[in-house]
Amino acid sequence: MRRFALLPGIIVAALALLVAGCGGGSAKPAAVTRAQPTISSPTPTPTPTPTPTPTKTGPGPMTAAELAWLGSVHRMHASIDAAARRNTNLTRAAMLSLGNSFSECRRVLRRIGSGTARLRPVFTMVNKACAKFDSGAKCWATAARVGDAGGAVEAGTPEEQTQRQAIECGTAAFGDGSNMLSEAEAKGEEIKLAAD
Repeated sequence: MRRFALLPGIIVAALALLVAGCGGGSAKPAAVTRAQPTISSPTPTPTPTPTPTPTKTGPGPMTAAELAWLGSVHRMHASIDAAARRNTNLTRAAMLSLGNSFSECRRVLRRIGSGTARLRPVFTMVNKACAKFDSGAKCWATAARVGDAGGAVEAGTPEEQTQRQAIECGTAAFGDGSNMLSEAEAKGEEIKLAAD
């Protein structure tokens, strides 16, 4: 029976020799001790801290729906700009056409909606631009209402003053709205580049 009591001590000694190596040099003999059962957490081996590599924390690349949303804003902006360049002879029909083109901003925005959360800043900018175009559309409607079919008004009349102010208002709304859409498109591009 005594021979079985020595068995754990022999196993510990054999393991100690394996760990220390049996190189045959003049190493001190390993002390044989009995392992005492203990409850402890393992001590972590210190390892060098690796340098973190930069990773993207955003929601990932733009989705097809997000790209389509930005494309709709771009096409709408181009359409409004083209209409403004086309209508240089301010007849009643041309002024009504400009007002209708300006209203396109709001129609497109209602159709495409607000976009995703990361496009919210672009939506906010487009919405403000549409508000400018909405006021411009009213101005063009006023200018058309006071003029004849050719867009003319009698000089020195209240209609002339009304039309002049309305045309200035419509023109300013176009400039402001178009600039705001350009800024919105630039913001959209910035978001797109950050997502890549």
